[in-house]
This record gives sequence, C-alpha cells and structure tokens, in this order.
Amino acid sequence: MKNKYLYTLILIILTGLSTSNAQNKNYNTLETLSMEAGYANDIFYSINEGEILNIPRAGWDIAFYTSAFSAGIIINEGSGDQLYTYPNGDTSDWTTVDTSGISSWTILYNSPEYWEDGAFNRNSKAHPDYGWGIYNMVTHTVVGDSIYVIKTENGFKKLWIVEKISVNNVYKIRYADIDGSNEQTVEIDVKPFVEKNFVYFSLTTNEILDREPSDEWDVLFTKYIDITYDEFGDPHEYLVTGATSNINRYANKFYPVPDEYVNYSSKPFDSLKNVIGYDWKSFDFGSMSWKVEDSTVFFVQNKLGDVHRLRFTLWEGSSSGYFEFYNDLVEVSGIENEFGEQHTISVYPNPAVDFVNINISNENLTNGEITISDLSGRIVYNSILSNSSGKRNVRVFTNDFVKGIYFITVIGDDVKETKKLIIR
Repeated sequence: MKNKYLYTLILIILTGLSTSNAQNKNYNTLETLSMEAGYANDIFYSINEGEILNIPRAGWDIAFYTSAFSAGIIINEGSGDQLYTYPNGDTSDWTTVDTSGISSWTILYNSPEYWEDGAFNRNSKAHPDYGWGIYNMVTHTVVGDSIYVIKTENGFKKLWIVEKISVNNVYKIRYADIDGSNEQTVEIDVKPFVEKNFVYFSLTTNEILDREPSDEWDVLFTKYIDITYDEFGDPHEYLVTGATSNINRYANKFYPVPDEYVNYSSKPFDSLKNVIGYDWKSFDFGSMSWKVEDSTVFFVQNKLGDVHRLRFTLWEGSSSGYFEFYNDLVEVSGIENEFGEQHTISVYPNPAVDFVNINISNENLTNGEITISDLSGRIVYNSILSNSSGKRNVRVFTNDFVKGIYFITVIGDDVKETKKLIIR
C-alpha cells in the first residue's frame, strides 16, 4: 500500500512539473502574426512552438500528396489558380485543346475538408477512378485519362497528368500553352519529400519546390476555397482567409462560451482541415472594420496529444494581414495518470479508399484486439494483437468495405479507445 501511495505521489509531482513547465511557456500567450498585405503569405504554426514558417503563397501551381499510394493532387487556389476538366475530348485530343466556351465550364476546387481530395480528384467515381486517372491493380500505376485547362498567374495552360508509378512514387506530367507552345514533359520524384504532406510544382518556372516544413506544424493560416451560405441557406464557393489544421491533427469549436472555458472534452475532436476555418471573423460595414466573434474558442490537439485553446481577438484586414489570438495550454500529454489513460491509436488516411493504417502506441497494451464496426454495430474486421508491447502499425485493406462511417476500437489491458473512420 505504501508503494502505491508513493507511486501516485511521484506521478502527481511529475505531472505538476510537466504542466507547470509547459504553462510557463504557453499559457495565456498572445500571438501576433501577419500574413502580410493582401494575405500574401502562408503561415505554418505550431501550437507548442509558435510560427515555424512564413512564406509567400505565390510561385507554385499544383502540388502532389506525398504518400506513395495516394493520387491526391491540389491546385494553388489561394493565389487564384483555377482548374477545368477539358469537356471536348480526352487525352487523344491533346493537340486540339482550346478554351472556347470556358466561361461555361465547371471550375474544380480543392476539398475544403480533406487535404488529399484535391481539385484534380473532384471527378473521382471512387476506386479505381481517382478523377484524373484510373488505378491499375496489376502494375499499381495510375494512368491519366483526362485533359485539364489551368489558369495560372501567367495565363492558361493545358495539362495532362500522364501517370503515377506508385511503386516508385513518381509522377509524369505534360503541359503546354494552349496553342501547344512551350510544351514540357516532366517527371516529379516525390520520395525526397515524404516527410511533408505535399511536394509543389510551378508550371511557369518548371521547378519542384520544397516550401512546407515537416510534420511539426499544427495550423496553416492561408487562403483557400470554402463553402459559404447566403441569406437563403444556399451554398456558394468563395475564396476565404482562415486557418486549416494539419493532417492527423484534431480540433473543435465552442460557441457561445466564456473566454476562460476549458471543457474541451464535452465535444468530440474532428480531423477535418477546416474546423477552425474562417467565420470567426466578419466585416462590419457600419464601422468599415473587421470584428472577431465574441465568446468563441477553439481547441487544437497536436501530434503528441497536447491540447491548446485558441481564442482570436483581432483581425486587421488585408492592408496588413495582421491578427492576434491567445494560445492557452489546457492539457499536456505524455504523463500517464493513475488510471492509465493514454492516447492509444491514430488512424490515417482518413477518409480511406483502398486501405487504412492503424498506429497503436501504448506501452501498457500488451494484449488486446482491434475491431472495425459500422454504424449498426456490425463488426466488419477483427484482429488479435500480439503480446509485444509498444508501437505497432496495422494496415487494413478497405476495398471491399461499403462507403460510409465506421468505428475503429482498440480494447485490452484496461485500455479502450475508439476512432471514427470514413470510407470513401
């Protein structure tokens, strides 16, 4: 009994020291950042470390999701790039592409919710059709079957994503001016950038760009296309300026609550990239100035499980791109409490198409099982965990799963944790 009390006391002391140290660094911290005039820059921000990188948004047109078995491709919509599927032919019509009638073509946007669902993927019909190409299950190559017209800062170009050789993580693209001049065929090797979410490419300079820090950032302040609603409740796609969460980060929003509100666990965290979003501020035409929404707080959980509260207090506007918010530490992870509570699993990619990786990290979980169940509670997957402790990675192929919402649960050794999974 004496040992139990001593162990509990040590944990309390360690937890207090850890929390105290973190709070000395982060609690009630007023952050002052600037995206520069016209919101021209992107800010990659860590809730623990502050601003990591402040970099001009211009200079790139398309970017490739770096996972070897992903086909996600985005455009630089924050700098005004626009993407259209060429409606008058397929890749056999490469030499005859023109922009006649382009004003009536449908513009393709990046998903405001999922990083991997880029503008080039918006015509996807689900596996094996990824929008810009078709996946070959024998060669593991995605073969491009569509021609695109892209509007860049230097005019229109025609573009063909020829293929992605997944086993080598290499893309081959072909692009030219609309009249066929300045044609280029380029191979983009993604492997050197796998620690980043995307590798970027300029259709103007024909250069591969490394413009993203590694995985330590949590929030990106940027311009992006999101869905806004008019007075009648009808959705419209508009260019907005706001905050997007990194992949495998979690956030939630509370309104109306007092500034000191800390009960983040009363609402589930969400992995969507636009949970923080843009609408915590609005323009007041009476005073001709920006107003920040009162009684609004966000909670962000980083990769380590630390939880911070973000409370925005000032947004100056495009003349300076300057804004302020409080970053308050709410909870520190990494010290197991008396009841053995720990963050045990992470799930990616989520949404999943072909497979999902389940990362299990809990030193006390030596026996147990993984189950995946649908909304009705029906178990569609079950696996027994080995006796080995520590970090494990389990890949589950989801090709045969019906599209929808599932729940991944890890149970064992007084541990039970559930994550939501979306199959697309």
